[in-house]
Amino acid sequence: MEVHSHQHSERKRWNHYLWEFLMLFLAVFAGFVAENLRENVTERKREKKYIESLVSDLKKDTAEIRKVSKLGFKLAAGQDTLIDLLNDSTDTGNISHKCYHYFFLYTTSYVLVEFNERTISQLLNAGNMRLIEKAGISDSIMDYNFIVKNVQEEAKAYEDYFKKTLDLSGSIFDFTYARVDLHENYTMTPKIQKRKMDFKLLTTDPAIIKRYAIELSLVKGILEAYIISIKEAKDKAVSLIALLKTKYHLQE
Repeated sequence: MEVHSHQHSERKRWNHYLWEFLMLFLAVFAGFVAENLRENVTERKREKKYIESLVSDLKKDTAEIRKVSKLGFKLAAGQDTLIDLLNDSTDTGNISHKCYHYFFLYTTSYVLVEFNERTISQLLNAGNMRLIEKAGISDSIMDYNFIVKNVQEEAKAYEDYFKKTLDLSGSIFDFTYARVDLHENYTMTPKIQKRKMDFKLLTTDPAIIKRYAIELSLVKGILEAYIISIKEAKDKAVSLIALLKTKYHLQE
């Protein structure tokens, strides 16, 4: 009887320990699963916040591109007219006055798109692209970023060539004609009345004028290529906005 009783007691203790082990394992496993679920929910919230911020940046980019494109078309058209005037030597006096008009309006400034890269930089530089789990989204974001970087390279080339051509124009056009008076109410008025001024070119040397016309033609060509490139960026931004809104069920 004592042996029988002793064996029964040992069997109960073994079952008891096994049960405790299973309960402990299940508790640890449940905690692990709960923690993973909590982290996943947190990361999905962060993902959506990044996407909402990116959509906001893309909308600003498209608005900026439209504005720059509109100004770019005007600059290119004005530069083209100036090139034609410089190539026409039939009426020097009248041509000179017109040249100054188009020169000051269309060749002494340039416009570039300032892309909003805040969100993309945060995604790429802080390793947050891992948060983007939906199929195709990461690739589309990277494609847009690639286009933006190419546009920025073109912008740098355009800016450098513009400055080079502007320096050359100083041997032909007198910048003192563009002086203004700044008043205490922060308004400006021309120092010289255009109607009373007999505008003269600093030189009538055909070789110098021709060289400037050629350089301006190159600037115009670079500007037109830039306008085409920013349109590509705009189209990509618009399609990316539509994709993100669909995938993440975003409202306006």
